[in-house]
Amino acid sequence: MNEIPPGTPSPPSELVVPDFTADRAEEDVAASAVAAQDAGGPPFQWPLVLVLTGLLVSLLIVATDHFRRGSVLFAAVVVFAFFLRAFLPDRDAGWLAVRSRRVDLLCLGFLGVTLVVFSLIVPPPS
Repeated sequence: MNEIPPGTPSPPSELVVPDFTADRAEEDVAASAVAAQDAGGPPFQWPLVLVLTGLLVSLLIVATDHFRRGSVLFAAVVVFAFFLRAFLPDRDAGWLAVRSRRVDLLCLGFLGVTLVVFSLIVPPPS
């Protein structure tokens, strides 16, 4: 069953595995150094952390039966994110910069104004 058909070359006695990565090591190190220098955003994503912390606090306020206060704070944090995106350079905005500045400002502005209006329309508890 393990017979080799006639005319087939015999396999080599030692199997040689070529090392394709040996000549690329220096290129990979150089490319990763360039990528680390060109990486956008601050090393610590403070704008995003500030916005997410504010949103979390506002949701905790809503969860403690203060819906109006929490929703107004939620809207204020979205407006704050709008101003951060508007005034910070793209590199310092970090992960708040999702699309182009114009599209980000349009989305955040529309969402912020809409949330402010809706949060102020909410009737006080009776």
